[in-house]
This record gives sequence, structure tokens and C-alpha cells, in this order.
Amino acid sequence: IVSGRPREPLETWFGHLPIGLWAEHGFWHRSAPGAAWKAAAVALPDWQDRLRPVLEQFVTATPGSRLEVKDASLAWHFRGAQREHGIRQAHELRMLLGTAFSNQPWGVHEGKKVIEVRLRAADKAVVAARLAASEALPSAALVVGDERTDEDLFRALPPSSVRVSVGVPSRFASHLATDHRDVRRLLHDIIRLRGIGHRRDDAVPVCV
Repeated sequence: IVSGRPREPLETWFGHLPIGLWAEHGFWHRSAPGAAWKAAAVALPDWQDRLRPVLEQFVTATPGSRLEVKDASLAWHFRGAQREHGIRQAHELRMLLGTAFSNQPWGVHEGKKVIEVRLRAADKAVVAARLAASEALPSAALVVGDERTDEDLFRALPPSSVRVSVGVPSRFASHLATDHRDVRRLLHDIIRLRGIGHRRDDAVPVCV
């Protein structure tokens, strides 16, 4: 499972499952239950110092928004803000970050009601590269994703992969699912028809 969420909730929700977990868009990786989490790169301890005051100003100026601090990113969420004001503030923040902090070891990314400043090493495409390098990527992989950050992974996967975008069309996905109910039906059909789960090489990477 590849997620933008931190390690702690992934460990709580899925830590008991015999699967690999990638947190913070692939910056952290845990290969199996009980295994140590490993970082994809070394992050300078003070890399967020210049950025955090800017994002905190937008939290103050946008009621209902909040700042999420992670090891590899700072995320300004505005889902709880008034819609029009949140959209205007998000546009302004993205423009500000793009001009004031250019040529840095991080990038600015827009997701679902969130503007995230993320280290370049935290990229879901890194997961595909690491799987390919370790020969862990099966000959046929099913990847399911529902947000813009999954585009990086879709783009990095080999043509043989089945790439399913959920909710919105993607130019790098090969299929479109309407919502999470479609995804559940798809997985149940695969289990029923192919018996996935009986062999290790049948592992299915899934983005959430």
C-alpha cells in the first residue's frame, strides 16, 4: 500500500497484514510486519524552517484550514474552509511558494483540498523504481489510485500494468473506476476468478 499518510496510521491500520507499506508518498518503506521503517533519503532536520511560517500564516488567514507536519512534507489542508475563500487562498499560496522558493530540493503539489510542499525524494514513482530494482514488481501489476499524486506512479509503471484511476480520468491510467465500490467489486472478482492471495507472486500493489 502506497499512501501519502504518515507511518503511524498506516502501521495502526495495516501493520498486521503481510504486505509492504510505503508512507509519505514512498519516502518511508516497511517491507513486512515487524520490519523497521526505512527512509528513501536523508532529510535535513531544518528543511521546513523557512516554509512553516508561511503556511501557518495561511492557516490563520483561512478559518477551517489546518497544517499537517510530516517528515518529508508540510501539507496545508483547506477542506474545512469556506469553499470560495479556500480556493482563492490555495491559488495564492501555490503562486507564492512557486516564486519565493524556486530551485529547492522540494516541490509544491496540489491534491484534494490540499497544497503540499514535499521533498523530491517523496514521490510515488520512487516506489515503482525501487520495486523494479529489487525485482519485486510482478509481471502483471494492478495499481489503483484516486488522486493526482498517483499519476506519478501510473506514469512510472511498465505498459503491462493495469492502472485504475478512481473518480476522475487520468491520461496515465488504463482504466477508470467510478468510486471505491467499483474497486471493491473489482478486487472481489479477481479473488473469485483468479484465486489471488494463494501465491506470493500474485501480490497486488494498491495506492490509497
